[in-house]
Amino acid sequence: MTVLSQIRSLVLGSIFLTAGVASLPFAALGLILKGRLFDIFNKSKLSEANFTLLWSIVGRPSAADEKLTNKTISQAYGVVLDLGPGTGFTVHHFDKSKTTKIFGIEPNKAFHPALQKAIDAAGLTDIYTIVGAGVEDSKTLKTFGIEEGSVDTIAACKVLCSIPEPKATIAELYKLLAPGGQFLVLEHVKAKGGLGVITQDLANMVWPFLMAGCELCRPTEAYLYGAGEWEVKDLQYPEGISGNEFITFTQGKLIKAK
Repeated sequence: MTVLSQIRSLVLGSIFLTAGVASLPFAALGLILKGRLFDIFNKSKLSEANFTLLWSIVGRPSAADEKLTNKTISQAYGVVLDLGPGTGFTVHHFDKSKTTKIFGIEPNKAFHPALQKAIDAAGLTDIYTIVGAGVEDSKTLKTFGIEEGSVDTIAACKVLCSIPEPKATIAELYKLLAPGGQFLVLEHVKAKGGLGVITQDLANMVWPFLMAGCELCRPTEAYLYGAGEWEVKDLQYPEGISGNEFITFTQGKLIKAK
């Protein structure tokens, strides 16, 4: 099973990499047609435009992704930070009976219209608010009442790979959690060995540019565990994942010490 998962991961990663390269000229053309000619010479803006286009085409999760995501997000309760919800493919997994307020932290404003449609379709309109800023923008977060000790749940699904200054940012996220609050995680992380490490290192030379800053080789578990004192630290490879895949996932939760 683990050999098959490694092969499947390598094929999937190759498809994404190829699609990322192929979408670049179309992303550039889109910027030009919007009157943003000079943005094609701006690395970060072209990268963001490319990922926005790519994600709108190939970002819809598979049945297996849906199962993993539901296992993570359905545990959310209370006041929730939903990190990087993108176009909203995951918001329907929130259990409205357990959540009082959800803040979708999505700095890519090109995703906001689709995200709002997904929120409305999931019946979360009255409790879900889109925040068009990154988690490092504490000033903006405070205008929404998001400050130290104010959050019961942080949900991170395939987003910690692309946040700036991950170690420092995750430490700040830890501060936002109330004592006893939970950090729910489904993230792709650095492979622990084998072919996964080699292919990750090679692909990561271009992957962050094609995928709006996503890093394949981040030791995200170490950043999470080192962010502060945890009562529970339970991150594991999902069933069928060995940790040696090109795209390797970790899943679970951490509970902040009281």
